[in-house]
Amino acid sequence: MFYNLSWPEGLSAYPALVVLVVVVARLLPMPPQYHPLTLFRLLAQQLGKKVNPDPSRSRQQLMISGALAILVIWLPIMALLYSLYWFSELPLVLDALLLYCSLDWHTQQQQALVIQRQLQACQLTLAREQAKQLLCRRTASLSEMGLSKALIESLTLRSARQLIAVCCWFLIGGGLAAIGYRLLIEMHQQWNIKRSAHRYFGVTIALLANLTSFIPKLISVSLLAFQHGILQCYRQCRQPKMNLSSGSYWLLCCASVAVQRNIGGPVFYNEHKLQRSKMLQGTDPKPTDIARIIKRLHFVHLYLYVLIMTTSLLQLVWLQTN
Repeated sequence: MFYNLSWPEGLSAYPALVVLVVVVARLLPMPPQYHPLTLFRLLAQQLGKKVNPDPSRSRQQLMISGALAILVIWLPIMALLYSLYWFSELPLVLDALLLYCSLDWHTQQQQALVIQRQLQACQLTLAREQAKQLLCRRTASLSEMGLSKALIESLTLRSARQLIAVCCWFLIGGGLAAIGYRLLIEMHQQWNIKRSAHRYFGVTIALLANLTSFIPKLISVSLLAFQHGILQCYRQCRQPKMNLSSGSYWLLCCASVAVQRNIGGPVFYNEHKLQRSKMLQGTDPKPTDIARIIKRLHFVHLYLYVLIMTTSLLQLVWLQTN
């Protein structure tokens, strides 16, 4: 009887693929040293050094160089991947592979848990070194509390940008949209405008990254607020915002409420001190709060997958009844 089973006509396979690939990526994560995104990060770093050798040039020249650098590295890769669909007899398999290559959230959360164990073992110097892989800010002077706070913030933002946003873009445009978005995010991290060397060079990629991740951040904000109190999150979001984009600020406010810890505040990027908004909940974070935020984010991911599959089932019911 199984020979007559087939995928319903008119029903998108992308929702089922998202859940399947996310499960596979969690159970069988790709080692960081073999992950394609690791190679792309190195490529972006080297290109940034080549195209932006002198940050003291004029603002306009640096912004033009940054925009051209995006085209030089992003367009050829996307053209190559697009050409694979012309020859592929199984485009959904190719979509699944590209989605798998776009996901490395499990690896990042494991790195954060390793740092937590180092902090609990009073290995602060080692934890600072390990944290450089996850944090853009200067880690050499961070205390145990500061490192815990930084990881809570980083994990919250990475969850929205590198998991929820990837899934959303996959649902919109398949594997090509997912990997294309993720490459933009990686360039944004390597050419972050918070570093003085990339203050103007990274303006274009920062704008693209913020635009393409804004809706996924709002989804994360909504799910966190639904879990931990809409009114409490709303009150926190009403506080003055400083040097944070709206989406990131709302998301960090909800994360602060979720773990009931103080986050935000001034941050050092190289030698530059950046004043930011503070999200106050009365208690400073501890190393154990790193695992707490990961658990809170897991529930956000679970709600998202349930929402995706529920929408797909409703579409199936509608197709069967019409």
